[in-house]
Amino acid sequence: MPDGREKRQLRFLIIKTSSLGDIIQAFNVLDYLHQKFPNAQMDWVTEKASFSMVKSHPLVQDAILFEAKMWKKSLFSRKTLSSIRSFFRHLRRVKYDAIFDLQGNCKSGVVTFFARAKKKVGFGLHSAREWPNVLATNTRFNIPKSYNIRLQYLKVLQDYFQDSAPLSLKGVRLNLMDEEKGKLQEILDAAKVCGEKKMMVCPHSKWPNKQLEFPVLVQLLRFIQEKYQMGFLFLWGNEKEREFSQSLKSSFSDKSILVEKLSLPTWQNLMNDVDLVFAVDSSALHLCGTTSTPSFSIFGPTSIEIYKPIGKDHFAVQGPCPYGKTFKKHCPLLRSCPTGACIRKLEPQRIIRAFDSWWKGYFSPHKDESVSKSM
Repeated sequence: MPDGREKRQLRFLIIKTSSLGDIIQAFNVLDYLHQKFPNAQMDWVTEKASFSMVKSHPLVQDAILFEAKMWKKSLFSRKTLSSIRSFFRHLRRVKYDAIFDLQGNCKSGVVTFFARAKKKVGFGLHSAREWPNVLATNTRFNIPKSYNIRLQYLKVLQDYFQDSAPLSLKGVRLNLMDEEKGKLQEILDAAKVCGEKKMMVCPHSKWPNKQLEFPVLVQLLRFIQEKYQMGFLFLWGNEKEREFSQSLKSSFSDKSILVEKLSLPTWQNLMNDVDLVFAVDSSALHLCGTTSTPSFSIFGPTSIEIYKPIGKDHFAVQGPCPYGKTFKKHCPLLRSCPTGACIRKLEPQRIIRAFDSWWKGYFSPHKDESVSKSM
């Protein structure tokens, strides 16, 4: 492949169709390609649920909509057949210098097979999600699954370019439509009641066993507010989460606001405008990893080493399993553990001490990069 002094514009295609959190975690490959080839065109194939977010990324020139779920519902209808033909015409109108299949399953393999490029790069037999995917690629790499998930995607590209240089992550702002810009400004105006320092609180996950108990969270936030004079912006995604966040706001009514449900690009831009994000292992945390804002997060049935955003700006506490369960990526009882004790039995003072130590060290003149590891 040409180096960063290429005379013509290189064109790359990323195939990463789902899920939302996985796509966010793969965004670093755009930073990597842009740093290596500043003038390259980068396109991305994604499904409908993530299309607007991928399209809003400033480094994506063409977001290509892959509507496999819709096609599956009525495969032989006239509308579906027309949509399939339109997709493949769109996909094949550009001949790429390289295609990177970061999904690694059968569906992405079909897309990779029909896309136009001499170099079709993906996971090897031992690291692809579904083995038939390797039939669609001609350059493959087996990536250790012990790597942070973001590095697993990035390593495919680094191995292809035979490049081991570290990636400098600066954070990005997703593009906003005019209506979204207006909404963001409304929130920032309302957030002035929070004071000079603002922390976004995203305590929710679709898996209850990833979430802190309400009294523990209140105790942690009260410590942060009293010691560091932080105000809070409470976020939510569904009605149950809204009720939880409303209860939190009631505990900090004088210096907090409840933010209405936002589009992902607006949410990501708001993250860029606060001083800190609190989250559990969720899409909120992964979205924060695309910004320049630090995060403090709580992990229990999933691994810090695999899922925490990369770098010293992101700190996490790992709750221990009292039953002796061990795992590399996530606990086998993530969805079924009746107690969720790895998080629910975490002592508030342990979390408070961990936060206090990290936050003070984060602003010290000589930052200790080891603070971003689990306590």
